[in-house]
Amino acid sequence: MTMSDGSGPALHTAQLTQRCAAGDPVAYDQLFSAIYNDLHQRARRMLRSNAGATLSTTALVHETYLKLSGSRLALQDRMHFFSIAACAMRQVLMNAARDRNAIKRGGDLDRVTLGAVGDGEGPDLLELLSLDEALTALGSQDARLAQVVELHFFAGLGFSEIAQLLDLSERTVARDWRAARALLRLHMTDSA
Repeated sequence: MTMSDGSGPALHTAQLTQRCAAGDPVAYDQLFSAIYNDLHQRARRMLRSNAGATLSTTALVHETYLKLSGSRLALQDRMHFFSIAACAMRQVLMNAARDRNAIKRGGDLDRVTLGAVGDGEGPDLLELLSLDEALTALGSQDARLAQVVELHFFAGLGFSEIAQLLDLSERTVARDWRAARALLRLHMTDSA
């Protein structure tokens, strides 16, 4: 995703974002349609790196849309939309992981088969749930570090995009990313 120089699709999404902020109910659907492919690519990258995730890319994007569509969003710009979408994607993924974990732990015995035992999804699933717990703990210690992780990992934003969104230097975002990763690893190791 690139930011606008004042022309083309980014200008269109900027106008849609302004209309959303003004309360235009049609603008939200138009905005989502305009950035659907970008959001889909980000979801695909995220799911590719999370082998334990049980949602398809399309399901993740659609569930994210449903989660966002019911609320009145006070959007500032396109990057703000991706920030909110990252939060929603994280929530959708964590809910799916928790549901999958409940099934694996006997919550739905009719669906569990012997073929599912040892299929390699368990550790990835547990790591995803552990990451969510660690990210929540990090957010209570340092909200900005947690936000950097959420934007980079869940929304797939690059450091330059995050820097622009958070009004920081790219170097600061990279430093925050390294610090957050270290703290998350520490929390995940301690809780394991």
